[in-house]
Amino acid sequence: MRYVITRTAAPRISGFDTFFSDFFGDTATRKIPPVDIYETDTAYVIEAEIAGYSEKDIEVVLKDGVITISSEETWKERRAREREERNMIASEIVLPEFSRSFKLPEDADTERVGAESHDGILSITIPRLRKAEPGRIEIKIKK
Repeated sequence: MRYVITRTAAPRISGFDTFFSDFFGDTATRKIPPVDIYETDTAYVIEAEIAGYSEKDIEVVLKDGVITISSEETWKERRAREREERNMIASEIVLPEFSRSFKLPEDADTERVGAESHDGILSITIPRLRKAEPGRIEIKIKK
């Protein structure tokens, strides 16, 4: 299974931006969820670390044999509201938008893909198509 990381970041102004990113850390690209990908006899599994994001913040889309996990910037509005409600003194938690795409293998059963989230881990299960078992087929010869 091949995958591509897409990072969404604002354009940089040389010198000026590096001063702040060196001091505060690079918040634009800091959070790209790490993944574990494994296969079993019956399925492929992608597990992504999405701690801090709710299920409403994450979107999983399958199109043209590519599965994409992404987050929109909707969390920014929620964080701004939380800052006001909590009378926030410091706010260092950053949950930027992200997008990760994975090209599925040919034997992926795209009709039965499933996803679930538990304890900050998004688990996507992609069943494998069953291949016909090679066997002996006797062909009768007509006379």
